[in-house]
Amino acid sequence: MSRRPILDAFRSVGTTVTLLGSVATAAVGWGVLTAAEGDAVAGLLGLIPGAVTAATGLLTAFGVLGTAERQTTPVADPRDNDGNQLVPSVR
Repeated sequence: MSRRPILDAFRSVGTTVTLLGSVATAAVGWGVLTAAEGDAVAGLLGLIPGAVTAATGLLTAFGVLGTAERQTTPVADPRDNDGNQLVPSVR
């Protein structure tokens, strides 16, 4: 697992969006797409980084939650690794 998942996602998405944007611009230049279609493609490509950031942030948050929860003793019904109930010691 990467120590910087959001940065890694930005790098891979940034490269993909740049490549697709270049292809769309070239397609408009060659007459394959109209200027309006090129603008529409550019607009859609602009949405991708935000969506990836949101998804990566949520997945990271749930990953931290899942990891922390397995390593924490619950307050409602604390038990040891063998399933025995934990009780305070009497002094």
